[in-house]
Amino acid sequence: MRHPVITPLNSLLYNSQSANLALHGTHPHWQHFVVNLPQLLGPAILLLTKPIINTRLLSALVGTLILSIFPHQEARFLLPAVPLILSSVKLPERGRRAWVTSWIIFNSLLGILMGVYHQGGIVQVQAYLQTQPGIIQAYWWKTYSPPTWILGDRNHNLTTHDLMGLKSTLLESHICDWYREHALGLDKQAVIVAPYSATFLDQFVDNDTSPPNCLSLTKRWSTKAHFNLDDMEFGDDGVLSTLSRVIGRRGIVVYDISSR
Repeated sequence: MRHPVITPLNSLLYNSQSANLALHGTHPHWQHFVVNLPQLLGPAILLLTKPIINTRLLSALVGTLILSIFPHQEARFLLPAVPLILSSVKLPERGRRAWVTSWIIFNSLLGILMGVYHQGGIVQVQAYLQTQPGIIQAYWWKTYSPPTWILGDRNHNLTTHDLMGLKSTLLESHICDWYREHALGLDKQAVIVAPYSATFLDQFVDNDTSPPNCLSLTKRWSTKAHFNLDDMEFGDDGVLSTLSRVIGRRGIVVYDISSR
């Protein structure tokens, strides 16, 4: 009672600090309304043209508006708003069968996309690392937090660094500082695990013509069964280029790190 934990207050304080948000990545303030809500509601977003105005709907819209103040915006933050919105719309009298059909198709496709392919390669990577005794450091970038329990006994000699959405310039300096401090032999290796859509790493991959730096990466293992839908930088890269990068370069890659 003397030290209560007030979760909404903690969330507000955490997300008001730019240093914390730099770890997760930032998004434009309009992303919740323009991208995330349509992604969650699908065809039901069209029913909001004639909604049932009630407390539930107002709560959902006001909550989404408040969350839009913070620059880190993920679709999962809006999940509590979905049932509030769906209970505030009704099916049109005309075309009801077509609407139900589109609703089933939308949920089937999104179920496969979000339930199988979105961040789907993470478990496969952990299963792979579990069989590689020479790897002692694994840096994960632009992915969900990797479940380390999959590693089993490898957790004792494999250190997992969850860098989340760390800025690219900070990523390079963070790894370089560690690598300079710990010189690894041929039998000990460090790797970076990142989605193939993280184009920042391209400059370090098998490129002998780039300026000298501490990072030199070599592809070690990869799988195509991975979409990183959290890396949608519409504000920085534009809509078409972002979709081309995330969809066209699907997959997740394990890179060996070596010094240059």
